[in-house]
Amino acid sequence: MLFRLILFVFLIVALALAISAVTLMLRSFGAATQAATTGDKLPSSIRTVAYVLLVALMLGVVTGWLGAV
Repeated sequence: MLFRLILFVFLIVALALAISAVTLMLRSFGAATQAATTGDKLPSSIRTVAYVLLVALMLGVVTGWLGAV
């Protein structure tokens, strides 16, 4: 059972890397035609909430409250 879970995680990681590579390639083609824009478009309140949720998710996984069987 654990072996299947590890294989599933590797599959998800491989898919994420493939999607990331494709988007990077498409972005590089688009950057040749458009000027690069800099700056963060998210408001600071949304970034703060996302950061807090990320930390809560990490703590939940580490302590076993989330994802534990």
